[in-house]
Amino acid sequence: MDHRVSIIVPTFNRPVVLQATIDQVLAQPFSDYELWIVDQSDPDAAASNLDYVTRKQESRLHYLHLADKGLPNARNEGLARISGEIVIFLDDDVLLLSEDFIGAHLVAYDDPTIGGVVGRHVERSLKMNTGHTACHVSWTGRTIFNLFGTERTFVGSVKGSNMSFRMDVVRQIGGFDRRTHMLEETDFSTRARAAGWKILFEPKAEIVHLSTQAGGVRQKNRLGTEARRFRSTAYYVLKHRGFLGTPGFLGMFFLIALHRTVRMRSLDTLRVLYQAVHTGFAEAMLPPDEVLPRV
Repeated sequence: MDHRVSIIVPTFNRPVVLQATIDQVLAQPFSDYELWIVDQSDPDAAASNLDYVTRKQESRLHYLHLADKGLPNARNEGLARISGEIVIFLDDDVLLLSEDFIGAHLVAYDDPTIGGVVGRHVERSLKMNTGHTACHVSWTGRTIFNLFGTERTFVGSVKGSNMSFRMDVVRQIGGFDRRTHMLEETDFSTRARAAGWKILFEPKAEIVHLSTQAGGVRQKNRLGTEARRFRSTAYYVLKHRGFLGTPGFLGMFFLIALHRTVRMRSLDTLRVLYQAVHTGFAEAMLPPDEVLPRV
């Protein structure tokens, strides 16, 4: 059965919070949707998730387990299987605050120029770094973020924990780039905007983002997290702005690397972060990996 809306929830080793998130989606008043759980969990968590889905006996609920881990790939595997014309992505650790969360995303698409929507985020741990509603990567490579506003406005990027797109956008520009390790939704949004689509912030589509420490894409150590950010930002900057766009990024991230080196009290920090930038630039010289799988 085809649905107007498809919802994709990638998950990794968070069975308890995932199941709470799914229960909230299934309780929404808008019901013409399919819900895909794309699970990359280890065996114990995956078994718990599959048992939960089976016990639900809900025809709208679908389960897919992937052995290969990676958030862009999980989203692409979901995109290859859905039937809706609007696709909503949720993280596996969110609380839906809007009574009609799905409807709030859908109404934004009454404007045919809107290609993507990002909802309001109440962040439990992530700190906003600007006073106005914004979501984009600056010319120095910093992610500028504040999705706590109360008024509709256009923004540069969505945020993966609460975002949606027209499938027309996917058919036009492809899927998420598997070479990204962070900023995959920013990369996708940048490509969508370059193709002529607008990205809208819709405050009525509101969530609490729990940023649960267990599972997800977080690294086990601070340096690993920083290296992943440096690598991903280098990839994004060179891919979308070319070599002329790198000086501001290199200057800012060199200062950040020095600061992290002092805080971590290890000169090895500088080496690891330099290598991360080098790897990101090298990956950006390769063709992107944005093609959806055939299923």
